[in-house]
Amino acid sequence: MILDFIKEHLHASSPLTMGLLLSIVLAGLFAQPSARWPRRFLLTVMVAYWFLATRSGSTLLVAGLSRGFSALESREAARGADAVVVLGGGAATFEGGGQVVGALTMSSILRALEGARVAKLIGARLVVASGGQPRPDLVQKPESEMLGAVLVAAGVPADRIVQESSSKTTLEQARLIPILLRERGIDRFVLVTSPVHMSRSLALFRAQGIDPVPSVSSMRSEHLPAASFIVPEQSTLAVSDEALYDYMAWIYYWWKGWLRGRPASQARSPAVSVSPENPGPPAATYPWLAPLVEELTQNA
Repeated sequence: MILDFIKEHLHASSPLTMGLLLSIVLAGLFAQPSARWPRRFLLTVMVAYWFLATRSGSTLLVAGLSRGFSALESREAARGADAVVVLGGGAATFEGGGQVVGALTMSSILRALEGARVAKLIGARLVVASGGQPRPDLVQKPESEMLGAVLVAAGVPADRIVQESSSKTTLEQARLIPILLRERGIDRFVLVTSPVHMSRSLALFRAQGIDPVPSVSSMRSEHLPAASFIVPEQSTLAVSDEALYDYMAWIYYWWKGWLRGRPASQARSPAVSVSPENPGPPAATYPWLAPLVEELTQNA
């Protein structure tokens, strides 16, 4: 419960976080009207938020987590991988009139689009859409189902998609996906996730003795203009927020000991007749996705 509360409310772009920071300033001014520290604290907060909401800040934060990773550019670079694993990055569902519709975050959509691109590049025989329901009370469909819809809309045959819908965390994905792949005789796979999530994801898979080939998605839709170095933007703050979350997750996972395992040199790929089950739903299941995916892919 505490972790869920922190994840949902105590992040840079959260109104609660902003309110708490402002409350500190107001409390300081009320208690010590002539004190300088509340004003200095407020100035520090304003500068920090300006930094996080501009390209200079978000680029620096992302670079600290994504150094050394890039998108796969050739079939040869896949080192014989014939499967793709796409890790989800968040989703929401909306209910009305007895109907439930799912919507992926921008990060999840971009990961799915990258997964589809890589799958077509290497001729993948299997694509795993991974993501469950971390909060079933809030998200009423597994994220894997929504990822599968984007993959199909982006050109991946539905019979090549397998949903992994049991995981609730990256740790669970790293533990469950190798089992799923071994059952299907997959020898090596390409791991697709965001630049800020890749380092932690690879560490977790390697801790399981698995060494996937990384391919990172974009942090922003390619059709959008570049973020400003000066003018703060909400979308840029969201990128910084995602990066800050993964820095904190790194610390938490390290503290729990989940990142320790076999070194990469000793890691292996999950060794394994592909008979896909739980294929992704047809694009018609989420008709609202078609124009969005078409717009994004046309500008790729």
